[in-house]
Amino acid sequence: MSRTDSGAATHIGRRPNNEDSYCQKPELGFFAVADGLGGHEGGEVASQLVLSTVVDFLAAQEGQPQPATPGGSTESLIVRAVRLAHHEVHVRQSGRLSMMASTITAVLLKDGEAVVCNLGDSRTFLVRDGAPRRLTRDHTVLAEMEEAGLDTSNPFAIMHRNSLTGAVGMEASVDPECDRVAVQPGDVLVLASDGLYEPVPPELMVSLLAQGGSAQEMAERLVAKAYERGGTDNITGVVVRILEKS
Repeated sequence: MSRTDSGAATHIGRRPNNEDSYCQKPELGFFAVADGLGGHEGGEVASQLVLSTVVDFLAAQEGQPQPATPGGSTESLIVRAVRLAHHEVHVRQSGRLSMMASTITAVLLKDGEAVVCNLGDSRTFLVRDGAPRRLTRDHTVLAEMEEAGLDTSNPFAIMHRNSLTGAVGMEASVDPECDRVAVQPGDVLVLASDGLYEPVPPELMVSLLAQGGSAQEMAERLVAKAYERGGTDNITGVVVRILEKS
């Protein structure tokens, strides 16, 4: 497992409550951000439930032999964890929680690689040698229109630009997308809710990270800048620095 320094920060933004959640479990090599939806209570419950379910599943599987699968055992592990979280959210969807769901963007570090999982519009970025690289694809109406080569300047696209096509707990949602990327000392991973990356685009993110300090200081700096730049949504970020092996 890669040696890491991690930090996390969240801010309510200019909303009445914070529906974002985050997780940093360096002992598992697992880091995640979840952005809940479904109203005042539902979003908060959903994001916390998703992350606690995934963490509990991964902790229970730690050290257990994993079945060989075409996609790789680490990817299948995350997919199984998110499927379980999807089920747990569904079970509790009633009354005030009937519309709750949550995005998830997560990283599981194993043997010098990061398996990146995403469902919804929270994002994970890799910053290496001052250059940012987005590792995730949004599951939104706008992203699907862009991929299909459709006009995204029309009123429908503008109205639905942030409408999700996938989230944990959303009816008929698909499995999360997983990708694998090699990591090396000096790399910085940033996991962000849309409340962070919309006011703080990648170029600004890089300059803020370049100011140095611990991962915790970096995370707090990113979140503070997003709020300073007028961010109205909940703002959450997790920063993971890959360190030299001891």
